Amino acid sequence: MRRKSIRAILLAGALLSGLLSFTGSGLAQTSGSVAWNGWTFNYEVSGKHDGLSLKAVQFNNFSFIHKLSFPVMRVFYTDNACGPYADRLGGTLSPIPWVGNAVVAKREFTLNGRQWYEIGIRDQIGGYDIYQVYYLSNDGLLDAHIYSKGFQCVVDHFHYPNWRIDFDIQDSGNDLIQQNTGAGFMTKLTEFNASATEALDHGWRVRDSVTGRFVDLLPGFTDFTIPNENIQPVAGYTNHTVFGRLYRGSEDTGWTFGPNTQVPNNNGESINDADIVLWYEGYLPHSAAEGSDLWHSTGLRLAVNGGTPPPPPPPPGGGATQTFTNPAALSIPDNANGSLYPSTITVIGMSGAISKVVVKLKGLNHTYPDDLDILLVSPGGQKVMLMSDAGSGADLVNVNLTFDGVVSTFLPNSSQISSGTYLPTNHASTSGSTDPFGAPAPAAPYGTSLGAFNGTSPNGAWHLFVKDDSGQDQGSIANGWELIITTN
Repeated sequence: MRRKSIRAILLAGALLSGLLSFTGSGLAQTSGSVAWNGWTFNYEVSGKHDGLSLKAVQFNNFSFIHKLSFPVMRVFYTDNACGPYADRLGGTLSPIPWVGNAVVAKREFTLNGRQWYEIGIRDQIGGYDIYQVYYLSNDGLLDAHIYSKGFQCVVDHFHYPNWRIDFDIQDSGNDLIQQNTGAGFMTKLTEFNASATEALDHGWRVRDSVTGRFVDLLPGFTDFTIPNENIQPVAGYTNHTVFGRLYRGSEDTGWTFGPNTQVPNNNGESINDADIVLWYEGYLPHSAAEGSDLWHSTGLRLAVNGGTPPPPPPPPGGGATQTFTNPAALSIPDNANGSLYPSTITVIGMSGAISKVVVKLKGLNHTYPDDLDILLVSPGGQKVMLMSDAGSGADLVNVNLTFDGVVSTFLPNSSQISSGTYLPTNHASTSGSTDPFGAPAPAAPYGTSLGAFNGTSPNGAWHLFVKDDSGQDQGSIANGWELIITTN
């Protein structure tokens, strides 16, 4: 049996009070308060095993959350090879290496021109290493995020992380949960379970009916990363679920329902103009082929709008942006490595740490782009798959591609790729496999977040590995490639 005492076996009986106590030595600092760039909140790791919670959350004196917590992450293995499990965080906290082995991470950083405050905890449950974290921006964004790596048994499996958000916009009553229908925002009148896709473009909103102030719920941001680690963020939200509930204090008692129950207590009660709780369940697949060292991540974003747009982010303090180019043409033979393997750009003389990387491929041609695998490796060894198994068989003719973490568009899987700006896209990973690269390219796993480079030195040799992984087709990058690096 795994270390964690709260598991699927508890479905057969009631919880003992002793199972809700903390163990271990990692709890010396489990509560406190933070005031940062307009944000104020309290945080705690409670005796309810609901992870790291934020309480009394305000931004610029706008109060909108009574409590944000992480009650459970349900885990299911293919063919029930292990589990299922109901993982509950905060029992025994583990040191966090990227913040000097503290048990509560607290750090500030700049990403894509925004200033961020990070607060998180790390828990190790059986074969899993889990980092639960909140990111707060200087312009009113709050991202709830989860990272997980490892196996309980080496079989494909799926995590379903659950966040519970007890909204109190301005006060504890008069709140509405609304969804974008395309013709406007419609109020959900009674308790509900709904796919995140039910709202147009993930258009979920919680609004105070008296003041009109509101908070938007957006898909989780994919550019966050763990310093010096490989990350595979989950793109899209097709498998995410939203739940609306009437607030009842008796229901905030920790998760006692095991792994096979989604959010309970849907009694059909009115949530119109009421004290409401919104639950959000994400989806985090992990294939055995990806190994145990690749962090997978997902989350959701809360945008404090309050009826007025947030101020623009300030320019990065003391930072610099430089462009580096390798104009050499690169041919891509049939079922082989590119003619330059790797193609290299050497960066010299930049100061500071990386806060953003943009990559451009100029004049990309291929008769079957699904065969293309393109990998970028930094001087520090961070590895990002820019594209793999995208575009099916629609010819690429002199296409210019820009990869930038600030957009929300992925390369299409089975339709024509046009010139434009995209997120790095690895369709192979979503099907449970990763296309390998031969030496001297590094071995898998490969992330797809350009944020993997953030916080590292830009100086040294950047390598672009390009290959065609199947027969009968070929291509080229006619005009080379370009790196745009920003440091802070």
